[in-house]
Amino acid sequence: MRVNTSKLSIADFEKHAKEQKWNLQPVPWCKEGFFVDRKDRSVPLGKDLLHVLGYTYMQEASSMLPVAMLDPRPGEKILDMAAAPGSKSTQIVARLRGKGFVVCNDMQEMRLKTLREALRRLSCITALVTKRKGQWFGKHMVGRFDKVLIDAPCTGQGTVRKDKSALQYCSLDSIGKNAKLQRELIESAVHATKIGGRIVYSTCTLTPEENEEVVLSILRKYPEQLEAVDPRTIPLEGREWNMDKAIEDSMLMQKDLSDYTSDQPMLRIWPQTYDSEGFFCAVLKKIGPTAEPLMTDLVKPREEIIPRSREKQISNYLVDHFGMDPIGEDEMLVEHDGRYLLTSKAIFNFKLPTPNVGLGLPFGKKIASDPVLLDHDFLTLRGSSATKHIIELTDEEWKEVISGKDIACSEELFGHIAFKYNGICVGRGRAKNGKCKNQLPRWMITISN
Repeated sequence: MRVNTSKLSIADFEKHAKEQKWNLQPVPWCKEGFFVDRKDRSVPLGKDLLHVLGYTYMQEASSMLPVAMLDPRPGEKILDMAAAPGSKSTQIVARLRGKGFVVCNDMQEMRLKTLREALRRLSCITALVTKRKGQWFGKHMVGRFDKVLIDAPCTGQGTVRKDKSALQYCSLDSIGKNAKLQRELIESAVHATKIGGRIVYSTCTLTPEENEEVVLSILRKYPEQLEAVDPRTIPLEGREWNMDKAIEDSMLMQKDLSDYTSDQPMLRIWPQTYDSEGFFCAVLKKIGPTAEPLMTDLVKPREEIIPRSREKQISNYLVDHFGMDPIGEDEMLVEHDGRYLLTSKAIFNFKLPTPNVGLGLPFGKKIASDPVLLDHDFLTLRGSSATKHIIELTDEEWKEVISGKDIACSEELFGHIAFKYNGICVGRGRAKNGKCKNQLPRWMITISN
């Protein structure tokens, strides 16, 4: 599991794990990642309340490696070129700590749906979703990003431990087709990166043709503009991992390639060595120009900026009604299809030559009785700080609420309220005449039962 540090501290997760009698072992390369073992497996981890609310995320340990190597820093502009299902995008957003942003791109509609759901559940404010082929960025967004992650489509051999059918569809033909696409994508990532910026290339497969050979080919094509970064020079905050074995394993593979000239420091994760999914990761630095920027027309965002007076009214409502912090200085509200979205000023002002298909976090919608009806996903992000119009649920009341039932409440409570359970906001309700109508989203009730 990975702790979503946008919503939960690592210390609080460790406390929760202790209460659940989980045994935690740290993922060597990711400070917010943990292997979870437990004796009582009667309740699936996917139904754990913190996971349902987006405080944690279930993710392969090796899948956490690329973002650790990308080392996102607050204020950076980052592209996740093949972002779905969203594990790495949400990991990047958390590391940015509200400063900077990530453009999350994918092509397939169903994968985009999964990506948007992950960004929503993990309450990602500083994310924007696009629908483009990865090759498009290398032509239309040359030098626009500080860092680019390309977790490339591949034959997926590294997943065979959890999916025995993974090798059934792997052939020399599929390896060749994937390698061709991967070379196009890594070159596009290089073009889209600023001079001095970083590119991380990764796959969840084991073939050298899709891994070391792809990276060596781009280094050979741009010998004066690119250099391989030794992963051992990248700080792993809060973790100590001896990478020598992973680098040595990659160098052994490189020696068998036809274009081998010298050892390059890349990471190869064998399942039997690290008790994880098989994986590959390489880090490049762009040190010179590789393409000329094209003059392209910019597309106006589909979202509309709401008047400042309206935003101030809504911000005051958060303070007056719920006792919550107002909308942050670096944040802003925009409107699309009658709904408000919370996003950052930096990402809204980042001009794109393509329309976005998702921006920021669902915040709420217009209603007649109050300035806004707050969205469930915003409340799970900020609602735990509420001090007014809240109901602290008992264990028995929580069982009623999570089963979809309404509950009794104080006659003094009226209007929109926030449900809290064990100190965290779990959703919303509406109180009137001693009754509180349950407004938890249907999907949450379905998952939890």
